[in-house]
Amino acid sequence: MIRLKPNQYAQVAPLFAQMGEWNVYVTAVLHQTSPGRVYVDNLDAPQSGFLVSIDRSYLVGNPRNAAFNAALRDELHATLLAGDRVNPADPELVLSVASPQWEPALADMLGDWHWPPIWGRNQHFTFGQPQLNWQTALPAGYTIARLDANLLQAQGKNLPQTIADSIRIGWQNEANFLQHGFGFVALHGEEIACWCLADATVADRCEIGIETAVSHRNRGLATAVTAATVEFCQNNGFRHIGWHCEANNYASSRTAEKVGFVQERAYSDYTFVYDEPRHYAELGRFFFKAQLYEEAADMLEIAIETDEAPPAYVYFLTARAMAHLQEPVAIEYLQEAVAAGFKDWQLLQTLPEFAPYRDDPAFPAPGVDTLNE
Repeated sequence: MIRLKPNQYAQVAPLFAQMGEWNVYVTAVLHQTSPGRVYVDNLDAPQSGFLVSIDRSYLVGNPRNAAFNAALRDELHATLLAGDRVNPADPELVLSVASPQWEPALADMLGDWHWPPIWGRNQHFTFGQPQLNWQTALPAGYTIARLDANLLQAQGKNLPQTIADSIRIGWQNEANFLQHGFGFVALHGEEIACWCLADATVADRCEIGIETAVSHRNRGLATAVTAATVEFCQNNGFRHIGWHCEANNYASSRTAEKVGFVQERAYSDYTFVYDEPRHYAELGRFFFKAQLYEEAADMLEIAIETDEAPPAYVYFLTARAMAHLQEPVAIEYLQEAVAAGFKDWQLLQTLPEFAPYRDDPAFPAPGVDTLNE
C-alpha cells in the first residue's frame, strides 16, 4: 500500500470517481481544496483505495485485496486510531464504503480493536428545483445575511462555537473560508439564530449543512436559510448541491425536501468513537432507538463502568432501558442521573416507561436527595 503525495492524487482520481459523485469531500481532497490523505495499492493500476477527509474516510475498489487490507489495518492502528488524524478535533472514525462487500474486510481490519462499530443508516440528497421563496418563508423578526468578513468581525466572540469550529477545522482558517466557502445566517437582532454553511466546494460542486440554535427552533428558520443558500449556489454556478443526514433525522430530511432537494440514495456507514465510554454510550443509544432494550442496557452499563464520571444522559438512558425491561434497578440509575445533573422533571413525569415506578418513594423528585436517604 502506498500513501500518495498530493502531486500524485490526479493519477488515482478514476478509482474514486464513483464515490466522488455523491461525496464532494472526496473530490475536494483529490483537488487539494480540502485536507486529506490518499492511499492505494498500486499507483500505476490501482485496484483498491482509501481516502481520509476531515469529515470521514472512504473505501473504494476491490474489497478482496488481501495485501492492501492488511497494510491498511496496520496504517489505521498507527495513525487514525493512535491519534494521528487529519482533523485532530474529530472524536470518531467514520467509514463509508463503496459497496457492502467491504464489510468482511472491515471486520478483519478492525476486529481486534477495543469495541464493535456503530452501524449507521444515512441519506444523500441533491438539489432539484426550488420549491419556495425564502423571503416569504422567513418568520417575522428575522433577517438573512451572508456570513462575510464584516459579519464575522461584528460577531467576534459572540459567533456560535459550531460556526467557529466549522471554519477552523473544515476550512483551516477564516481567509480560506471567505475565498472558497460561503454561508448564510438568520439574524434575530444581532444574534445568529440559524446558519447554513458550505462543508466543501470544488469547481461547480458543493455540500451544505444546516443548524439552528435551540432557542430558535421550530419556526421555519432552517427552511428559509437553506433556500437562501441554495439560491446563492445556483446564482454562482454550482450545478451539484449535496446534503447528507442520518436516516432517522426527520427534521433534516423534511427541511431538504421543502426546499427542493431529492433523495439520491440511502447508504450505510460505520463509526468507531475513539473514546471508549462514549463509544459504548453511542452503541447504547443506537440499540435503544431500535427498541432493543436489553442490548442497549448492556452497552450503557459498559459505558458507565469504563467512565470515571459518566454524564447524566448516560445514566438516564440506562434507566429508561431498564424501565422498559421492568428492572427495579431503573430507579437507581435515575438517582445517579439526578446526582450527575439531570433536571428535566417534566420529561421524567411524562415518559410512559417510568409509570410503574412513580409511586416508589425512591423515585426522584425536585428537591429530594434520594441518594442519601
